[in-house]
Amino acid sequence: MIAGLVVSGCAGTGALSNAPPSPDRPGTRITLNNPDPNKWAAAARRANTPPPRPGQVAQVWVCRPLACAGNAVVGIQSQPSPTRHPDRAALEKMAKFLPAQARAQDVMMEAASDGEERMTPLSSKVTEVRGYPAIMAETKRTSKSKVSFSLRGELFIGTMLVHVVSLSTDRAEARKHFDSFVAAIEILDVPPADDPIGAPAQAPVALESTATPTQ
Repeated sequence: MIAGLVVSGCAGTGALSNAPPSPDRPGTRITLNNPDPNKWAAAARRANTPPPRPGQVAQVWVCRPLACAGNAVVGIQSQPSPTRHPDRAALEKMAKFLPAQARAQDVMMEAASDGEERMTPLSSKVTEVRGYPAIMAETKRTSKSKVSFSLRGELFIGTMLVHVVSLSTDRAEARKHFDSFVAAIEILDVPPADDPIGAPAQAPVALESTATPTQ
């Protein structure tokens, strides 16, 4: 995903029109922000690449030299969500699929690299992020004895689906960077007047991790 975001990356909002959401125009606007410009640099978009699809924005940030414990990258992409209120059972099915997807990728990587490239699923669950339903999954990648960790989140924020991926050589750092970028996302979500659930109160609070960080 990170590579794809670099190809199509741009900064901006995830709204489908220039007018901000309002009671007369229900909808969701997502603004991607850099939580610490002194620490993170936005990756430049590659030349001669097609622009993002309508309603889709993406950006990749790379940790500046010596600003993180090791190499670290965070990518965020937003696009229109298929539904404002995803079904819990459907999300749980997706959460179960992600580890299987990682194991299938591991088989291909191992075969292509004579065992030097491996992918290991660590966790997958349905939870809430910023008060919205989300799927979280962690994986560990080994490449020629070098280890990196990935924390992936699928966030269903109003009418937007936001993909967040944090990569780091340290599992705890991957979680920390994920939290900081998610907390920095600006959300303007105005549900329809007849929406039975409505929009949650938005406080930019970092996520709490239930997993025990390992290296």
